[in-house]
Amino acid sequence: MESSMNKNAVQYLIHNPFSTLTYEEQIEIKELGRPTPDLKGLVSKSSKGNKEYTRRFHTDSYEKHTWLCGCEVEQAVFCFPCLCFGNETSWTNSGVRHLGHLSTKIKKHENSFDHLQNVVNLKVLGNDNYDDKADELDVIQRNVIQLPNEQIEKNRYILRKYLECVQFCGKHNLPMKNSGDNDTMTSENNYGLFQDAVELCKGCDVSLRCYLENSTSVNWTSMTIYYDLLDCMFLVARQNILSEMEMVQFVSIIVDGRPHVSSTVHLVILFRYELKGKPVERFWGVLNAANGHDAGSLSQTIMSEVNSILVDAPYKVVSQSYGGAAVMTKVNVEVKEMYPYAYYMHCHMHQLHVEMIQSVSGNKEVEMFFSDLSDITEFFSSSPQWVAVLDGITVNFTGTSGTLITVYMYRNEIMRCMDVIMETSKQKSTIKQAGSIKRILTDSVFVVWLGVFYEIMPNVYSLHDSVQTAALDNTADERVSILVQQFVKQISDVRSLVPNIVEISSNFPDVNVKRKRKNNVNNNYYDNESRKQSAIDICNTLIDTTKDRLKFTKHLTAMKLFQAEKYPVYTKKFPIQLLQCTFSCYPFVDKDRLKSELSVMYFRDDFRTLSGIIPTYQYILKNDMIDTFKEVTLLIRILITVPPMTTGQENSFSTLKRIKTFLGNTMVEEKLNALAMLNIENKMISDDTDFNKKTSLLYFSCIE
Repeated sequence: MESSMNKNAVQYLIHNPFSTLTYEEQIEIKELGRPTPDLKGLVSKSSKGNKEYTRRFHTDSYEKHTWLCGCEVEQAVFCFPCLCFGNETSWTNSGVRHLGHLSTKIKKHENSFDHLQNVVNLKVLGNDNYDDKADELDVIQRNVIQLPNEQIEKNRYILRKYLECVQFCGKHNLPMKNSGDNDTMTSENNYGLFQDAVELCKGCDVSLRCYLENSTSVNWTSMTIYYDLLDCMFLVARQNILSEMEMVQFVSIIVDGRPHVSSTVHLVILFRYELKGKPVERFWGVLNAANGHDAGSLSQTIMSEVNSILVDAPYKVVSQSYGGAAVMTKVNVEVKEMYPYAYYMHCHMHQLHVEMIQSVSGNKEVEMFFSDLSDITEFFSSSPQWVAVLDGITVNFTGTSGTLITVYMYRNEIMRCMDVIMETSKQKSTIKQAGSIKRILTDSVFVVWLGVFYEIMPNVYSLHDSVQTAALDNTADERVSILVQQFVKQISDVRSLVPNIVEISSNFPDVNVKRKRKNNVNNNYYDNESRKQSAIDICNTLIDTTKDRLKFTKHLTAMKLFQAEKYPVYTKKFPIQLLQCTFSCYPFVDKDRLKSELSVMYFRDDFRTLSGIIPTYQYILKNDMIDTFKEVTLLIRILITVPPMTTGQENSFSTLKRIKTFLGNTMVEEKLNALAMLNIENKMISDDTDFNKKTSLLYFSCIE
């Protein structure tokens, strides 16, 4: 009975104000928790017309509202955090006895500023020396290594060691298998580091060596086992990713077309989401469009993969980003129809200037132009001594930008340099390269596009650099829009100059205007009029691509709500326009509740020390305040999930960069997805202490 006056009882708190108690007593009350008596006597009667209504209090209300408490003496319900920290309302004075419209009263109270403030105060009470005990336990559990059971079956023991060897090679992108047609792993066939790793384990593990030498039930030297293990590991890794995606609220789709050393183009799909307060980007797979790389085939390939995972959660996808192929930007329309909040946006993984060049590479002459330009870059980069032949001219053959400017300004000097090289060099390959470069520099098509892109590319690179800088600024959403407008004007000015540029460039005296180009479509002679139109079309494409790629910036506006340095200003004048913009983008957020939660954040000193969305979210998690700041948490999870526009932002990192490195260094086509998964997601795999066990179970279930 409450008359016994437990310290957490409502009557005790009414007669002994929480602020007058000692710190130890306050902690004791927090640990005792709120009183939740049955309150069988809490009954309300009302009438409407000729009908009478009787309402009774149900204890399941305690479960729905974690702040609600009751008093048997008063036969009323109260707010436990407000009883502790003060709030002059019926929820703290006499309690709520009338049960009519109780749900409305509860909602109004729990969305109020004072209530949220008191809930936070109670949450953080005693957490000054919080030591993340739960995290420590997780670390201890991960570091507990169970000794292998000596009674385990031999095959399972061998399989585990094989899995460790495959994992090691995959993690470090080592060549597990060298070329050869034989399907048996032996030292004579030179089957790469995987076999060497197995041999090393045999030398260090007597049991393994004996098991392998005496095994008759399984041919452990067969490459079939190796391939089956890769398949099983890939499936288990994907299952881990699916399990993670089931737990999260929001997902972003990131797609990129990556060239492989085999000269094919692979479609790489990543999923980005928030996990334990931090962003993760999971590699899902390398795909090839069934019918080529046109917009239709790409859409079909992407949609079939995404729908198989997220078809039952249309509101879960909050962004989509594409790169690496000229038609990628056209795919987003179909995705948006299925996932209404999957806004198409620029991602920092896709370098803006590279994507813009890629957007115009559908023109064969332009594609050949940039290919020729890269040959010049490679020639001088691999043989820097030939730069000296240019007789002291300051040149820059670094990347597309440096080579483009240098070739345009010093084309005649570079041609004379090629003459000197052909006369003085004794290496046939160098003479051949120099002759090829000189022919390129006198090619009318090359020279025309050199003139066109000399006018275009400085604007492209300037936009790229400006967006990178602007994205780190507090006014990023406004500045990006201005930058796009400036770029459109600059390219429009170039477009008006195209006829003059083409005429001047094609009439240089040292340009060969009659020679046919092997890769010219239909082997036609040069047509300046059609080339002028192509250049104009390219300018239009660049304008459209830029507008599409940088159109959506409302997530940058939402970020402004979490600028800690502005919280004192926001306390005096709430940023209602930022809230309205955020709500227009994500209307499923409870706007009124979000405003109340943000007001509490802005008011409190502890939140003013937190800079950025991730520290703010970590603080909320640390103090168990997700229910208190449920709408803030919802918005932060979206902002963490959405990829940032530039590197340098708090939630930016590049999984695509690792994928690009992997695909650039891997010659094999067999089991490419499995090998990529082992390399890219090695941390996720190594963190899963049961990964090899799950793989073994899957493997044996497949062969039985």
